[in-house]
Amino acid sequence: MRRLAVIGGRAHINGITFVTNTHVVRGRISKGALSINARRLPGIRIFKLMDRIPFLRGVSKLAKLNLKVFLGSILILAIPWDWILPNDDFVVSESIGFELAIDGLVLIVLVVLLKRLWQFHGAEHKAFNIYMSGVDLSLSAVREASRVSERCGTNLAVISFPIVVLLSSATMPLLILVVGLPIGYEIFNWSSRSNRLKPAFWIASFIQQYIVTAEPTEEQIQLATATLSRAIECDG
Repeated sequence: MRRLAVIGGRAHINGITFVTNTHVVRGRISKGALSINARRLPGIRIFKLMDRIPFLRGVSKLAKLNLKVFLGSILILAIPWDWILPNDDFVVSESIGFELAIDGLVLIVLVVLLKRLWQFHGAEHKAFNIYMSGVDLSLSAVREASRVSERCGTNLAVISFPIVVLLSSATMPLLILVVGLPIGYEIFNWSSRSNRLKPAFWIASFIQQYIVTAEPTEEQIQLATATLSRAIECDG
């Protein structure tokens, strides 16, 4: 198996980020101009150590993709909100119609209002799929690539969901992040290599195709291709 210089990416409202084991490369579009910024990943030695240890390597991958959000999530989940904001008197509506309305509103926000984000997500997937296939990274190849990626975090989310549900009764929400997701990552990693858990990947593929990605513009494809090329160069 060939060594991967780029371990993953993520989309933003105005750009795309690709991450290697040593660098974070961010591409942006501002007023029609493309810009790419590369910076060295902090804590490389710690990440290298974690990458060798099962379960910790899942935490390492998530932290590399967005270190600030990851650390912020740990901080938020570690706060004893039940003590700070007691909810004994809080009444939750059991109306099915109300819950369906909320779900529908969330779906509209995801699909419609965040369309630009999903376009960048689609461009990221197209470029990364070409990279994973071993084909030369070119604009023509990226244009024709699929928006569905087997390495997308959506696959991990679908696999981790049952684990998160089982842990949801825990008194410490932090367990969901530091226990549930690492277990989910190991199952995801194993299933990717052994071609198992196909139903989970079918569900994730459907979500990617119709909800969390959209066909990108030519400008977004150019940005994804240039940003990924820069990330490969940064890894040496």
